[in-house]
Order: sequence, then C-alpha cells, then structure tokens
Amino acid sequence: MKKKGRSNLANQISGITIIMVAAVMLFSCKKNTSTVSSAYVQVGQNVTAGNVSGTIKGTMLANQTYNITGDVIINAGDTLVIQPGAQIIFQGQYNFWIKGNLFSLGSSSAPVLFTYKNQAKQDSYSVPFSSDPAYTGLWGGLWCDTSCNNLVIKWTNIQFAGAPISAAQPPIAGASTGDSYNIFFQNPKGNFILEDSWLYGGTDDAIRLKSGRFSVMRNTFEKGGGNGGDQFNVKGGGIGDCAYNLFIGCATNGPKASDKGQPGSQQTNCNFYNNTIVNSGYRMVELGRGGSINYEEGARGMAFNNLIVNCRFGLRVVGATQSYLGNSLVVADTAHIQYGNTFNYSDSVAGVNQFYPVTPDSSAIGVGGVPTSGLWTRPQSSDIPNIISLLPAGYYAGAPYASAGINALAGKNNPMFVNFPLPEASTPVSIAYASGFNFRLQSNSPAVGKGYTGFTALATVPVGGSFGANITQPGSDIGAYQINGQGNQH
Repeated sequence: MKKKGRSNLANQISGITIIMVAAVMLFSCKKNTSTVSSAYVQVGQNVTAGNVSGTIKGTMLANQTYNITGDVIINAGDTLVIQPGAQIIFQGQYNFWIKGNLFSLGSSSAPVLFTYKNQAKQDSYSVPFSSDPAYTGLWGGLWCDTSCNNLVIKWTNIQFAGAPISAAQPPIAGASTGDSYNIFFQNPKGNFILEDSWLYGGTDDAIRLKSGRFSVMRNTFEKGGGNGGDQFNVKGGGIGDCAYNLFIGCATNGPKASDKGQPGSQQTNCNFYNNTIVNSGYRMVELGRGGSINYEEGARGMAFNNLIVNCRFGLRVVGATQSYLGNSLVVADTAHIQYGNTFNYSDSVAGVNQFYPVTPDSSAIGVGGVPTSGLWTRPQSSDIPNIISLLPAGYYAGAPYASAGINALAGKNNPMFVNFPLPEASTPVSIAYASGFNFRLQSNSPAVGKGYTGFTALATVPVGGSFGANITQPGSDIGAYQINGQGNQH
C-alpha cells in the first residue's frame, strides 16, 4: 500500500530531479574522510529572488530571500518547491493560493521561513495579549484549493499569519471572505504533511483541514488563535495521524476532530497520540468548548499517551447532544473511539476538576433526573493520576466529581520537564510560547515508560523520501519527547 502511494505521488509531479549541490571526497593514506552536502530538490525553472507576486512555479532557491509583494498563485498542475534556508517575507496581508502542489522542504540546520517584514517575536511574561503581534494576523496564509494534491511542509517556520481573506482577493473553493486560517487544506484525496515545523501566532485555527489525508508530526505550535480557534481542526473526511507535537498557549484545543461537512466522503478518523499540550483553552470565550484534545460530531479515532498540563479542560469526547450558547454539538462516534494513558497535571483545584470535562448545563440530566449515558470522557485506569478510586458515589461521566481526595491532586504528579516552571506564577496561566523552555522529560519523570504502544499509526499519506512523511510510531513515554531521543526534535 505504501509503495503504491509513493508511485501515485510521483505520477502527480513531473519534472522533479534531485540535485547534489556539492560532493567533496577527501582521501589520505592515513585516514579516509568525506564531506557530502544535502541533496536539494529542483523542479522546473528557478524563481528569481527579490520581489515576488502573481502566478509562479518552479523552485525557490536555498538561502535566498523572496519578498512577497502581492498574492501568489500556484496553478493547478503546477508545482512549487522551496529549498532549505529560503526566506519568504510578506510585505502585506497577502496569501499563497495553492491550486497545484507546494513542497516546502527545509532542513534541521536550514529551515524555510515564512514571516512578516521586520517583525520580531515578543516572548516575555510582560507582553499582554492585546499588544502581542502574534495575534494580529500580519499576513494571510497557505490556502489550498480542491485541486491541490500535495501540501508538504518540512522543517519550516511559519510566523505571524492569520490575516482574514479580503473581498478583493481571489477566492478558492471552500473559503470565504473573513476566514483567517494559517493553513487551509481540503482535497479528500490529497495529502497534507506537516512535520518538524513551527507555527507561531494566528487569529483563528492555525490549520483547518476540511478534508484529506494527513500526517502532522513533531511540530511546535505556539500562541495559536485570538479569542478562539484550534491549532489543528480536522473536519469531515480528514484521516490520519497527529503525534509528537508540542502545543502551548492555544486559544482552544491543540488537535480537534469532527465529521462535520463533506457529506458522502470518508468518515473523519484521527489518531492523536504522544502530544504535549500546555496552557491551552483560556482564550476561548464559549464555555465547555475544549482546551486540549477534542472529538465530536461523528468523528472516530484513538487518543493515547498525551501529556496535558495546566489546560482549561482535559481530553474531551462528546458523548451526547449538547448545546453551548447556541452551538449545537453532536455526539462523536464513541463506539469507535479508544483513549487512555493520558497524563493530567494542573496547579489548581479548578483545573483538576476538569481533567474529565464536566457538563456545564442541566441538559445532561434526562427525564426524572436520570443522567444521560455516555457523556464526555470517562476516566481510565491507565491515566495518570488514576482518580477512579477517588470518584464520589454515583459518579457518571460528565458529572462534577470534586472531592477532598481529588482536590488534593492540585500541584501533584509534576511531569518533570527539563525546564518549565511548575507550578506557574499566574492563574489562569499565561505562558504561551516555548522559547527559553525545554519540554523534554527528566529521566525520573512519572511519564517515562507509561505509554501504550499496542497500536500503529494510520499512515494514510505516502511515506519516505523528500515528498513523503517520516512517521513516528507510538512511544513508550507519555508526551511528545521520548527519553530515547525520538519524537519531537525541537
């Protein structure tokens, strides 16, 4: 199956060659050493560095600077490759409209950069949300039409995106004026791969996957969304894996799965595993809408080995029709959702009492005061801490469970990051960035060795090579960073 996927991908992209830019072999009678540079991908003609706008295709060259002075369009059937170290600097609220294929192929030593002119990050405790440029939307985003077969982003830094689409900009299917996603993908048969990259800032969803096959692995998401927005919002027909990502400071959730939209397409099926989610859910203005991981509206999948720290709500599986401030939410496909081995930590009693989200209104109670079955997430014995023995008599999923024993868990079971302040100084928590911190686990962390590895990635996208995914299977340590060095590399 994987071999067939790679063949299909090769057939979609013509004229691509691999160029070795330098290969120097040094020999000596005493020792043999060699220095070989990385191979760069080349397709078609080079895109000239400098000011760029309008229709383009070919290759943006390594270590060159491209100033985006207007909307960029990649036509259906065309391909744009971006080599390592290229810098794409937006001069205004412009977008990439991708009707063909885009491959942003950075490297660990030379990431590709998408950013706004002369804009620096402002990561400190003293910068308030209202004046932080991360939440402004200084340029638009990467917008894929239904004809985009491949959006592949590797070792790429995407900063300060999220400006809304204006009425004057060229529309694509499925997008409308005012939408403000950093990345938008929607081809049910297409491939979206995001790995080893950084997404910083935004005004709504960092990624809206309306449909398609995906692999989202080993990325860092910071300061996502203004007063709402998920970092990875999967809608109807999205199928794939989201794993080993660090999410910090999300307005709402890190990853979310819903089967809303795309009638008649494949069912949304998302594996969310080995992610670390920190300080999320506090900017969402609507009550009960999530704060870490979310399954709703007919979605299915697996959620294991996720590390959730100081989030407003824990893992949320909607198990009955609910309504929050006029937003109707439909039950997830609970018969086909598996979850467990979740590590929960909170500084506060309020946070502990939302490890398993509590229904915020009376609609959870059926006729005669009998609890509606299947509400929200059920505690698992594999979770850390295991609160099952502490639950009050008559507890049902979705009910309040505050008790003296459970409340005493506030500030306990510290996951022991290498460098991050727990407990945190402010409530609600305010650190929304990763700079200066190290979310790897100390060797004696209680999350080490507590992961579940009895399943495999869905692996729905092509695998291997420059254009395919590098998929990391479930890890034995909970969270995005593994003691053996696998997982997130940031």
